[in-house]
Order: sequence, then C-alpha cells, then structure tokens
Amino acid sequence: MFDRGITMESRRAEQSKITANWIMRMRECLSDSDQQQYLMDALLSAGITEGDLAERRNIEQQQLDRALELVVRKVPDISLRMFSRAELSDLGVMGYAAINSDTVGRALRFLYQYHELTSDRYVDTMTVDGDVARVSPLPRMAHMHDFRNIAEDSLAGNWRTLGLLIGGDLDPTRASANFDFQAPEYEATFYEVFGCPVNFGADRNELVFPAAWLKRPIASGNQTMADVCTAMCERLLGAGEASRSTQQIVRRLLLSRPGRRMYRLEEAAAELNLSTAQLRKRLYRAGTSYKKLVLEIRMALARHYLEDTNLAIQEIAYLLDYSQAAPFSRAFKSYFGQSPEQARGLASKR
Repeated sequence: MFDRGITMESRRAEQSKITANWIMRMRECLSDSDQQQYLMDALLSAGITEGDLAERRNIEQQQLDRALELVVRKVPDISLRMFSRAELSDLGVMGYAAINSDTVGRALRFLYQYHELTSDRYVDTMTVDGDVARVSPLPRMAHMHDFRNIAEDSLAGNWRTLGLLIGGDLDPTRASANFDFQAPEYEATFYEVFGCPVNFGADRNELVFPAAWLKRPIASGNQTMADVCTAMCERLLGAGEASRSTQQIVRRLLLSRPGRRMYRLEEAAAELNLSTAQLRKRLYRAGTSYKKLVLEIRMALARHYLEDTNLAIQEIAYLLDYSQAAPFSRAFKSYFGQSPEQARGLASKR
C-alpha cells in the first residue's frame, strides 16, 4: 500500500496535496448540479483555481477553511459526508505511516502528532481510562468559533480511520459518538456515517471505543516503511509536540480539562512538569499570562455553548467553573461588549 515513488517534498507541497484531496472528496459528495456549482463558486471565492486543484499545488489550508465555510451554508452535512469517503492515502506521507504501523494505537498516535499537516483548525487528543479510549478535538484559537463543524470533522474522520485500520472486525455497537450540541436538521446523516450509537447533548465532543482496539495489529503493517514515513514527517514539521509553543500547550491543557473545573496555575504547571515560576516566566516571554489564557478559553467556550447549545446561562457558568451566573455574565460582557443573552439572540437570527 506504500507508493514506492513517493519523494521528500516541502511542508507546503505536502499540505497542498492533502488539501486538494479533501476538496476532491467534497466534490465526490455533491451529486446535485446546483451543489457542484456552489462548490465551484466557493473555491473561486477562496482563490483556488481548477489548475491548482488538478496539479494539487499552491493550495493553502486557510483557503480550504474559507471554501468549507461557504459550502456548509448550502450543504450543512458536507463534513460528515466528506470524511465517510476518506482514505488514509488522502493524508499523503502521514497516511502511509499510519497504514504501515504495527498497531491501531500507534497509527492513531502518529496521526495526532502530525495532525497539523492535514488541518490548521484543530488537533485531536486521545486518553485511555481503564478499558475505555476517548478521542476529542481541541480547536485552535483562530477557529474556536467553529466547534460544531470541528467536532463533526474530528469524530467522523476518526471513526473512518478506525474502520479502515480495523476492517470488518470493528464492532460498532461497542463505540459511541458523543456531541455536546443538540441534534441538527441533518441528524440522519450522523447515523448513516457512524453506524454506532450517536448521542447529542453530551457533556463533550468525543469518540468513545474499547481501549483494546488500540492493541489490534494492522495487517498491512511494515515497520521499516513506517520509520521512513516518520522520518519524512519529522523533516517536514520537526518532532511534533516538542515544537509547540507554551501558549499552545497550555490552551490545549485547559481545553482538555477533566470535568468542569479549570486547572489552577500550580496544577497546570505540575501537569506540564514545570515549576509555577517557570510556567509564569515562559508565558510572560510569549506576551501573555496564565490568567489571560484561562479567560480566552472560558470566553471561547461560552460563545460556543451560547450559539450551539440550549444550555441555560446558569448551566454555562457552571461548566466554565464560575460559582454563579452573575460573575460569568459580567466577564462575558466585559470581553465581548454584549451580554450572554444578547449574544444568544444575535446567533439565533443568523
């Protein structure tokens, strides 16, 4: 399954190829001529030409983001449909590394480590608690407003990946896809794409499955090829997580927090194997502070809950670790210049 003609290219070239593959998958999903025209208009608006698409070059991830935003307005379930058709080969050298990994767990961890080659909108995190594995998406700051679509992308993509890696032995009754928003008008597409139990109005967006699946061997595994592909990815991006800034790491930690309680500074430092002084100094050098990052995450999540869920203001305040609704409302108005009620009202009119 490894393309022996694959060569080492630049990060930009590799990302262009992957981005072009996603656009082609989108096109495959749109059989209606009106929808096809809408995609063409969206691509032109994003500055993507047919020539660049055919040659899979000069296409930035930001252009795909823009085109997707436009297409979603006309075809709201496009992300779910697109990922249901995806193949690991769409991911270029990353996909080949996953295919050639020895176990499902190692393949997934590799994909998460180098996820930024495939998307600039979010990263995936996986946790294992006893016999249960959970995968959740963490939006990047520039895309914190797009929780719903990111959740659909992540969970549908990971479910498809599990199916491709495990094959016919995958038992969908032992997994579940959980979304923290209410069922949208295209609810039926979720059940078609996943085939496993789908739960709306959950505490968080996550794909849950047996941890034992991570130990399953991959029939096509070839460790030599996997090592070659890993080396290629390291040359493109570096060693993965080690290259991330302290700000990014702290944001991810805050987004992935267990339960509703925000990590305190001392707890966050301990999680990152730093002293409190070290963490404070690193953030200061980056032009921010732990308090500012906590506020950023709280307000981004607040916006998501107000626009994409039916949670009451009091419930949102509780989820964001505020003792009462009043201090939450004051913080929200100070940050956005409008009350939570006003923000929800404006969102309902869109």
